[in-house]
Amino acid sequence: MNKYVLLLIFSLGVVFGCKEKEDKVEYSNEKEPMNQGYEALLININSEWIDENTDPEVEQERILFNNINMDSASDFGTSWNSFFVKGVGVIEIPEDGDYYFRMISSGKAGISLNNVDLVIDFGKHDKSEITGRRKLKKGPSVFDFSYYPCEYDPLLVLEWSRDGEDYEVIPDHFFKNSSIVDVAPWKGSDADDEEQDSNQLTEEEIAEGWELLFDGKSTDGWHTYNKPGEIGSRWVVEDGMLKFNGYDKYFEYKVGGKLFYHADINKARDGGLDIVTDEAFENFELRMEWKISENGNSGIFYTVQEIPEYYEGWNSSPEMQVLHDQGQKDGMIRSHRSGDLYDLIPCSERRTKGANEWNAIRIVKNQGKVEHWMNGKMVLSFDLGSSRWKEMIANSKFSPYIDNFGSVGPGKIGLQDHDDTVWFRNIKIKKL
Repeated sequence: MNKYVLLLIFSLGVVFGCKEKEDKVEYSNEKEPMNQGYEALLININSEWIDENTDPEVEQERILFNNINMDSASDFGTSWNSFFVKGVGVIEIPEDGDYYFRMISSGKAGISLNNVDLVIDFGKHDKSEITGRRKLKKGPSVFDFSYYPCEYDPLLVLEWSRDGEDYEVIPDHFFKNSSIVDVAPWKGSDADDEEQDSNQLTEEEIAEGWELLFDGKSTDGWHTYNKPGEIGSRWVVEDGMLKFNGYDKYFEYKVGGKLFYHADINKARDGGLDIVTDEAFENFELRMEWKISENGNSGIFYTVQEIPEYYEGWNSSPEMQVLHDQGQKDGMIRSHRSGDLYDLIPCSERRTKGANEWNAIRIVKNQGKVEHWMNGKMVLSFDLGSSRWKEMIANSKFSPYIDNFGSVGPGKIGLQDHDDTVWFRNIKIKKL
């Protein structure tokens, strides 16, 4: 078995970043049995980065790790001179609270936690130290990391601390395989999930005040966020569906059953970006059906404010997640799955079908009170005007936008460009 545990050799009163060149970091530790580890993928490349010139058929090897502490190519399970490694797993957080993390690395390295960058140093470097802080809840937090040693001796270590001063290597038993957070597709069906004539209103719906937001023939009534009168070429009407054509990815691979990719994407240049309705709505019931491509990601916004300094709909609006839960890495994270209030409130139960299957949703917003419905059942609710809401936003990644985020008043409906192909139909709204 490979051996590695961190022993940091410090001189008294000398910080790691200011040590003399001859100081070094050493490791030795017993690994747990391989079947206890999380999955990583090693890719044999002859450069410092995966780019459009990398052969998609390049040699790859899967391996199980029990922590993120390695200081040689053999610790990464390879004898390759140049390699890229992607790891995906879970850190079991022992209790609620603030956690400080420190990454020590050489080459190019980055670690994300719950799909948000935690410690990133993608500038080519020889032994650097980067710190990050995160408020976490007890239970599984999903991590993924990318690492290239470049021409340096491989070095990647992750430590944590509760006070930001006394760091220690995260013990192996806190690392879990990502399979513990996998979810199965929903197999049920409900009456209001039954297929109907697409993009048409019944006489009863017309009498009740329903309006179509998509006529099945054109993108009339929609425009690119912050660009009235314009719409990106990737938003098309196809067979009565409003479709976003996803981007080409030049290098794709799976780790832990989840898709990762590298791509040269410029949304404005390539005909993408979020779209929003021309009209704003304050109190309403919104209905539509969506299906997502395999491994795909998208979203639905419903309080969008078009503010010139904002780039996308999520800067001002809560999002109902649209996701292939089983193939997308967000599907491992509670509050990032389909139907969830993205990154804030998870659904009370899973009611989403698999990739390329239609799902019927409702979003009700009335006097600031919001409901998410998935395939015939309400799965979460919240109040945009409550003190709990304000506290939740203040402690979230949306805090920089708190003054304009989740307006109780009028806002536009938005559909997200999140790189992947997605379809919508039967988009209709009733003002309340």
